[in-house]
Amino acid sequence: MSAAKTAKKEGPAVAGILVAAVLMALVGALSGFLCLASVPPTPFKSLADLNAYLELPTELKLLDRSYFEGPVSNSRSWEQKREALLNGSASTVELTAGEINAWMSAKFRKPSAASAAEGATGIVILPGIPNFFIDGSVGFFLNLPTEVTIYGSAHDRMMIAQGHFSAGPQVQFQMSALRVNDAAVPVIAGLGKQLLQSLLQAYAQTDEFVACQQAWEKVESVELVAGTMRLKLR
Repeated sequence: MSAAKTAKKEGPAVAGILVAAVLMALVGALSGFLCLASVPPTPFKSLADLNAYLELPTELKLLDRSYFEGPVSNSRSWEQKREALLNGSASTVELTAGEINAWMSAKFRKPSAASAAEGATGIVILPGIPNFFIDGSVGFFLNLPTEVTIYGSAHDRMMIAQGHFSAGPQVQFQMSALRVNDAAVPVIAGLGKQLLQSLLQAYAQTDEFVACQQAWEKVESVELVAGTMRLKLR
């Protein structure tokens, strides 16, 4: 057999091997992501709690990943601050993570399964009430509990976004990391931002969400101090 004929036969064989290898790699990556996404992360209330956990013997650590769960204030101090922010009646508004979470709990409701199922193809995704954690040293965290129903089988997941806020004139949340439970989601090319925005669309038509968006346009700068978010308004 000539060398030319041998090369022609080997070419398709090598190409097939490469395609199979790429497919196997993709399947492996997807399987790994789904496995990690099924592992619930450990919630911590503060950096001190996390540091205490990290000091435990390795065999006592059930998970390598964790997330910071923000407190929910029992007071109603958030109401006056909300009015000042939405009405633009103050030059600076300071909100603790606890006040923001109390605000979210009071003004937002998880979308109903019936409304989310309209036009669905067997997969229904329901975002819950956002939870925020603030720390000047580690940044701003947005935790979004999410219920994923796949053909009648329900699964609870936690979307965890970490980042900081850009400088003006239009202040934006700059995402540095995103996870679904223990599985990392790429944030390059705006992929993580698009995923988070698609989930928050469930609230986009509510009056409170629209009011918050309009108020945010008046924000000139954001400073994170300890567990407080300091908003400077135009």
